[in-house]
Amino acid sequence: MSNLFKIIMAVVTAFSGLGSHISFAAIEETFTDSLSLVISRSDFLEDMGNESVVAVDENYGYVQNTVLLFFAEDAGFFRKLNVLHETGGITVGSLPEMNLCVIKTPRMSFDELNAYCETMMEHDAVALATICPVHKLEEQYTPNDPFTDYDWYTEEWNEWSPYGNNWWLEAIDARGAWGYDSLYEHIDIGVVDGGFDTEHDELKGKITFPSRSEELRNRSNSHGSHVAGIISAKADNGVGISGICQDAELICVDWTPSDGQLWIPDAAVLFGIGKVVKAGAKVVNLSVGISNSISSGDSRFISIVNFFDAMIYSYSMGSLLSKGYEFIIVQSAGNGNEDGYAVSASQNGLFTGLKDYGTFLPFAGVDKQDLLDRIIIVGSAGVEGRGYVQSSSSNVGDVVDICAPGVMVYSCYPDNDYGMKSGTSMAAPMVTGVASLVWAVNPDLTAPEVKKIVCENTKDVAEPSPDKYFADAGHQSYPMVNAKLAVEAALMKKGGSARVSFSGCSKENVTFTDDSGTEYVFETDELGRLSCVLPFGTYTVVSQDIGESLEINEDINIKIGG
Repeated sequence: MSNLFKIIMAVVTAFSGLGSHISFAAIEETFTDSLSLVISRSDFLEDMGNESVVAVDENYGYVQNTVLLFFAEDAGFFRKLNVLHETGGITVGSLPEMNLCVIKTPRMSFDELNAYCETMMEHDAVALATICPVHKLEEQYTPNDPFTDYDWYTEEWNEWSPYGNNWWLEAIDARGAWGYDSLYEHIDIGVVDGGFDTEHDELKGKITFPSRSEELRNRSNSHGSHVAGIISAKADNGVGISGICQDAELICVDWTPSDGQLWIPDAAVLFGIGKVVKAGAKVVNLSVGISNSISSGDSRFISIVNFFDAMIYSYSMGSLLSKGYEFIIVQSAGNGNEDGYAVSASQNGLFTGLKDYGTFLPFAGVDKQDLLDRIIIVGSAGVEGRGYVQSSSSNVGDVVDICAPGVMVYSCYPDNDYGMKSGTSMAAPMVTGVASLVWAVNPDLTAPEVKKIVCENTKDVAEPSPDKYFADAGHQSYPMVNAKLAVEAALMKKGGSARVSFSGCSKENVTFTDDSGTEYVFETDELGRLSCVLPFGTYTVVSQDIGESLEINEDINIKIGG
């Protein structure tokens, strides 16, 4: 039975059920549902294996006889139906949130496929028709991680000299942000990554999937489990680690291919993003990219694919924004080329190229800056002395917004285990966690406001790596993400809060208890200083040096013994 016949029958059924109350909105919905039936019966992403790929370069290619067809935003039901009828192909997948249909065409050469796309573009109902690019997409961590010395473990906390398995939480001052635990609202976080261990003690009950089919596609993987643990592993369960954002649901999609598959179609990532955003994700983590597979030599096809990517990903994101979805994309900057040398992060594919390679945004009220304000590109850094230095393989350039810990990061492994990984894959979910905390403490913020708060409220800097194989790659310093400062900035922007500062205290915890009994606990630094932001109200303050009632309705600065 042809797709066209299925669609017509679905519409006829809709008409017969509607009786005299015919709604074109209902017909449009029926049309969308009928396409969804096609995809539910055939997992076309699994069919895009190595045998379906035409390699144009060592690391780039396209899916043979496949077109990504993006409809215009204002294209109605009958115009879409007419285009699909004229394609001469089969609709194998549909993602309405991005106005996207995946079309399987008759056998064609590359030139014929491009000519086919150009013909489709002549329809005013079509915004974009393009080949389906494929890359050697990779999880952005360092393979064969050399760090296996688990004697490095320590349960002590020291934000002023991060060390041990929890050093990454110390470096971003996660405990300082956790002091505001009672103020966070629930938030949904999207994770498009390798598969997830849903039965891990740290993740059980934390992970959901956009659909039953996505749940069935999930295959437990160390990378996805590690990333999920960084974002939201359970706290106070007596084992392992604590993730950054606790009151969160992780909406996950396993984008990884079947075992042994080499080439990854862009469609796999696009569908993952669209599904988690539709399911309610406010922040979407992408610890994935292509720069590991870029050969050291020049490739003519790199520019072509980057151009296609910029068109595809900008249109897809613009389509979501035009439909009212509000979200942030956090993507890893990439771990250098195939030799591990840092290159420009704009070569890492997906959303990293939008700044340098342009955008395609035929949407009213959506421009390039709207996209850039909702994308955070994250580099990796490690501790060196009392400061932070970028990993030598962490990609650089103006595209990178911020750095986060990405060396010897301890998190979840499958089978209820734990382990260390390094790379920008580990840095990105830390920024995802912090951005989620910011939005959870102030849900009225817009996505651009969240990005601005996360990227501007920092205190440490990740200096460039001294190892600059490509001197012109764009090496520069970047801010290190700081959870406490970002959350406090979000609280101050929310209003009804004030900053409270103490100095001259002993090094200890200070507890603030309001009239309702809610406690806020913060630790002074090694110099006896404390700074926090609290909602207006009356507090009982308890510490070794302080034991008094404090009325907070404006900024307060108290010096103990002075």
